[in-house]
Amino acid sequence: MSLLQPFISLLDLILNALAAFTTDWGLAILLLALLVRSLLFRLNLLSARQQVRQIRMQPAIRELRERYADQSGKLGEEMLRLYSRYGIKPGLAFAAGLIQMPVFMSLYPYFSQHGAQMTTMLIPWMQMLGVPDPSYALPVLYGIIGWLGMLISLVPDQAASQPALLKAGMPLVITVVSLAVMWRSPAALVLYWAGSGVITLLERLFFRSSFGQKLLHKGIPAPEPVND
Repeated sequence: MSLLQPFISLLDLILNALAAFTTDWGLAILLLALLVRSLLFRLNLLSARQQVRQIRMQPAIRELRERYADQSGKLGEEMLRLYSRYGIKPGLAFAAGLIQMPVFMSLYPYFSQHGAQMTTMLIPWMQMLGVPDPSYALPVLYGIIGWLGMLISLVPDQAASQPALLKAGMPLVITVVSLAVMWRSPAALVLYWAGSGVITLLERLFFRSSFGQKLLHKGIPAPEPVND
């Protein structure tokens, strides 16, 4: 038995229940994306806070590097103190990815195995969702949604300080790589990631709101000058 089989079986159970509720596999896939993103919201919030903390401590890091340029030992001590003060946990991003990996790795084999049984009114030009979209409309839509989501920075002043080429170029590179993967993937998988991308986009817009910014900056200490 594959190590992923328990997760594939769980996906099958949940999706069949959602399909019975919606009477449409496309809607069921979008609801699955919403369900997964909702369950991961707390984890995504913690990861976003880590990003904001790292952004906020950059001026202090630059000051430390200038001050202790010739004292590597002292620089290391002060950097550790700074990381502790801002609550930076380097292993959090790795842990977040590790938790999500089994579910995400199960999506491709699941839709490859069961996609032939799935139909939807959302994509009328396709008779089943287990094969790639012959029009490539879904992958293109997925790419556009993902690219737009990456353009929205978590901190407003970060967006203003970034060069335009870097701000738009790096997300574009990531989008092209993602498109290369999704171009010939089952339409059901691309629909799932497109739906997840829309939710991510809305989540980023929420984080840019006044309430979202308060939520992101909760617990982040105010900047302080570096001690002599």
